[in-house]
Amino acid sequence: MSTTGTKSGTKLDAAVPRKDEVVQRLDKLEARTKAINSNNVARVANSHLTSADDKLHVLHSLKTGRPIERFPTTPKEIAKLTDTLVDAILLALDVERTGSKEQKVEKLRMQIGLKPSPA
Repeated sequence: MSTTGTKSGTKLDAAVPRKDEVVQRLDKLEARTKAINSNNVARVANSHLTSADDKLHVLHSLKTGRPIERFPTTPKEIAKLTDTLVDAILLALDVERTGSKEQKVEKLRMQIGLKPSPA
């Protein structure tokens, strides 16, 4: 049996995504793109904060497009986050989560648009 035919049930049909799958993929891509754009604007705004008590602009999950839950409200709060919460935020941002807690906190600060922690 040829796999180049157009009859239903061929191997070719299995490789071609259905219309609803394509729409779902496009919706996910659109949500991710909107989150990336929103996060870039938030990072620029966050990079201009002058105090550890200034309010952070919330980043959005690249998976859902929604604001990240339990996101720190100020730069000062970042150091108080649990390792589990830092991991969850990095996961929502699709960022590598290896390293010590301090290394992950620095990754998070960079993702938020902040400078590295002072030594």
